[in-house]
Amino acid sequence: MGPMQMSTSPESSGGGELRKTGIAACQGIAIGRAYIVDRRQLKVPKRHIDKDEVEGEIERFTRAIEASGRQLEKIKQKIEEREKDHYAIITAHQLILRDDHVIGAATQHIREEFINAEWALRRSVEQIKSVFDAVEDDYFRERRSDVDFVGERVLRNLLGRDSRVTPPPDAIVIAHDLSPADTAVLYRAAVAGIATDVGGKTSHTAIIARGYSTPAVVGTEDLTNHVGRDDLVIVDGTEGVVIINPDPETVTQYRERGRLEIAAGIARLSRSAEPAVTRDGVQVELLANLDHLNEASVAVSYGADGVGLCRTEYHFMASEELPSEQDHFAYATDVMKAMGSRPVTFRTLDLGADKISEQHMEPHDEANPALGLRSLRLCLTDSMRPVFRSQLRGLLRASAHGQMRLMFPMISGLEELRAAKDFLADVQGELRSEGVAFDEDLPVGIMIEMPSAALVADHLAKYVDFFSIGTNDLIQYTIAVDRMNELVSYLYAPLHPALLRLIQSVVVAAKDRGIPVSICGEMAGDPLVAPVLLGLGLRTLSMHAVAMPDVKDAICCARVEDVEALAKQVLQLESATEVRQAAVAFTNERKLARERKQ
Repeated sequence: MGPMQMSTSPESSGGGELRKTGIAACQGIAIGRAYIVDRRQLKVPKRHIDKDEVEGEIERFTRAIEASGRQLEKIKQKIEEREKDHYAIITAHQLILRDDHVIGAATQHIREEFINAEWALRRSVEQIKSVFDAVEDDYFRERRSDVDFVGERVLRNLLGRDSRVTPPPDAIVIAHDLSPADTAVLYRAAVAGIATDVGGKTSHTAIIARGYSTPAVVGTEDLTNHVGRDDLVIVDGTEGVVIINPDPETVTQYRERGRLEIAAGIARLSRSAEPAVTRDGVQVELLANLDHLNEASVAVSYGADGVGLCRTEYHFMASEELPSEQDHFAYATDVMKAMGSRPVTFRTLDLGADKISEQHMEPHDEANPALGLRSLRLCLTDSMRPVFRSQLRGLLRASAHGQMRLMFPMISGLEELRAAKDFLADVQGELRSEGVAFDEDLPVGIMIEMPSAALVADHLAKYVDFFSIGTNDLIQYTIAVDRMNELVSYLYAPLHPALLRLIQSVVVAAKDRGIPVSICGEMAGDPLVAPVLLGLGLRTLSMHAVAMPDVKDAICCARVEDVEALAKQVLQLESATEVRQAAVAFTNERKLARERKQ
C-alpha cells in the first residue's frame, strides 16, 4: 500500500477521547479525519550476496537513485519557483543523492561486505546520521532528517513501493515525521492540519507549516500508535495539543474556539499596520526573525517593523559548494527588496566546524561542538577566512541597496569583537580600493548570547552600534542545559531569575552607552513573557512573524509603570516557577480588566 499504511489502532477505538501533548509548531485549530502517513513500517531486507552478484546489485541501486532523482525533480516543478526556500530544500535532497558520504558509502558496503543494496543503504544512512546527532545546535541537528528522508525515498524505489502522498482536502495528516517534499505537497492538497511524533520548532515540518499557516503540532512522541484511519482528530496548534476521537462537547468547544481564533486573527491582521503601543503611549518595535527568504512576505503581512535577525546559514547547507560572494549579495538584496524600506539585520555565519564540508577545511573531531569551533571563532580561523571574506563582501555590496545592519554572533569578549571588526575593516578597505559601493555608515552590532558577553556588556557597548540578546543560547550557556536533551530539558527555563538579571544588565549597559538593544530569542515571541521584557527596559522585540499579533496584543494591554513594577517584583523572586506564576497572574489581570471594559 506504499507509504500510506491504513490501519485502525486498538488504542484509538472505543475508548473515548485521548489527548496528546506536543510542541506548538503553527498556531490555529484544525478538525478533520485522520490521514495516516506511516513510513516506519518499511522493513529493510538484509542478505549477503555472492561476489558475482555485486555488479548487478550496484546497478539496481543506481536505478533506484535515478528514479529518486526524477521524483524529486517532479516535486520541484510542482513547487512554484517563487517559493525559493522550499525549492532549495528539495534541491538539497537532490544533492544528497550524489553525496559520497551516503551513496558512495553504500556502494562501498556492497562491494566490500557483499551485502544487498537495501542493507548497504541503511548502513550508510545510519553512519551519517550519527554525525548529526553529535551537533548541539537544534536547527542543524534537525537536518539529520534530510539524510533519512532521501535514504527512505531510495529504499522505496529499491523495494518498488509508492512514495506519493495524496491526502483528501481538509484531512488531518498524522505521521511519525514528514519530509519537506511531503509537507509542500500537503499544502497544495489543502490539508487542514498536521501532527507528528517527532520534530521541534526548527524542523522542516514546523518551518514549512508556519510558512503556509497550517495548524501543526510536532514532537508528540507516539501519536501514530494511537490514531487509526479516519479517526476524528483535533489539532490545536496554539496550545500544542492533539485530541483523538474527541467527545461531541469537545468538538463543539473547539469549533467555537477555532471560529473565535479566526475572527480574532482577522481582526489582529486588520490592525497589523498599527504600531505596538502601550496604554500609556510608549511604542515598542516588533521585528521578524527570518530563516528563509519566503518568510519575508509573511513578516510584512503581519506588520513587522523590520527584520531583527536574518539567518544566513542555509546557504551553507543547501549545496555541495560553499556560497559565493554573489550568492550572498543576491540573497541579501532579495530579502531587503521583499522588506521594502524596513531595516534588515543580517547575522554572519553561525555554524560549527562539523557542518562545513571536509573539502573546504580540515575536519575537526569535537566532543562538545557547542563549546568548540563554531560561529565567529570558526570564521576567524585561517582556513575559513576566505569563506568569511566572501560573505562579508557580498553583504557589504548589498548594503548599498537597502537598510542593512550587520551582526556578529557568539562574541565572548572584547578580543573576539576586535578581531571581527578588524577583519571587517580590512574587507571594507578592499572594496574601497576596488571602487565598489557599500554603506560607509553600516551599523555593526553583536549578539549577546554568552554570560561572559552579558557580564562585560558595558565594555562591549563602547565598540558597537547595537546589541541583540540571543536568549536561546544565553539560556543554554547560563543554565548549562541542552533543551533538546530529554533528560534535562525540564530545566530549560526562559524565566530563570539568573537569565532575567543578565538581560537587565545588558539593557542597562546599552542604555548607559546610548545604543539600541533588542531581544531575538524564542522568548521574545511569548506574549506571557513580553510584559516582563518591557519591564526590564526592552523596547525592541524580534520574533517569528506569526507570534506578532499576540505579542502586540499583550503590549497594547499594558502600561509601562505596571510592567516596570512586574519586573521589579520578579527580579526578587527565587525560582523560574515563581516568576512564571507572577507573569501569568499579571496577564490574567490585564485580560479581565479589558473584558470588563468591553
